[in-house]
Amino acid sequence: MMEAKQRILIVDDEEAILFSYRELLQGASVEVDGCMNLEKALALIRANSYSAIITDLRLSHSESNEGLQLLRHIKTHRPAIPVIVTTAYGSDAIKDEVLASGACGYFSKPVRIAEMLRVLQEMGVPAGRF
Repeated sequence: MMEAKQRILIVDDEEAILFSYRELLQGASVEVDGCMNLEKALALIRANSYSAIITDLRLSHSESNEGLQLLRHIKTHRPAIPVIVTTAYGSDAIKDEVLASGACGYFSKPVRIAEMLRVLQEMGVPAGRF
């Protein structure tokens, strides 16, 4: 019997990043879903079981932090799912808030993919093509 694939959800408002992450993380035992906004992310989380979620902090090219809202929602409703937050607008204060809210990882963009893969591997998600 085949082992079920693990799933990762990528939430980012830049299509190029969704594409890149999918290409880099999807492998023989990992499937990657992607979406560009908070509403779609919440719908996917309700409909699927994820091994990890990677979300950008800002999802609407604005000053808002929908990624933080998403993280808090996940930690309230699906606390077992590890969440990694990425941002191009980071600061020590934001990093502290993200980690205090329950994120397993925090990366400033551009993200070093080797680091992201290492964190996912530590969480038990065999992401990437090795």
